[in-house]
Amino acid sequence: MATIQPILYVPDVDASLAHYRDVLGFTVDLVVPDGAGRTVHAEVSRHGVTVMFAPAEGLSPAARSFLGAGVELYITDEDEDIDAYFASVRAAGARIVAEPVDQEWGHRTFTISDPDGYRLTFAQAVRATEPSGQPR
Repeated sequence: MATIQPILYVPDVDASLAHYRDVLGFTVDLVVPDGAGRTVHAEVSRHGVTVMFAPAEGLSPAARSFLGAGVELYITDEDEDIDAYFASVRAAGARIVAEPVDQEWGHRTFTISDPDGYRLTFAQAVRATEPSGQPR
């Protein structure tokens, strides 16, 4: 089985860990410090989804100016009540981009933006569709 694990470059790995843990309910799985004790790599997970973080200063100045721009993670969880999860992340202080809505392709989704500008869309299938997008 293959997996994809995005690495998000962030200004402050520890702050990102705290947000994903405290606001979005992810579990911190790994924290790698350098010799000075500064976090240089970290991983969080939730319901089988893993996200990694790395310090942004490893990027060029031009790349650092675009952190989060154009990046959206689409996370589908068939076992979770998407509306209950939305209520919990909203209550925890998540920055809401789009409230829950039923999409044409059969998912119910909502979108948040993390403190670094990365967008996360959380989805749950609410009806079956054919590959063409038409309801079954």
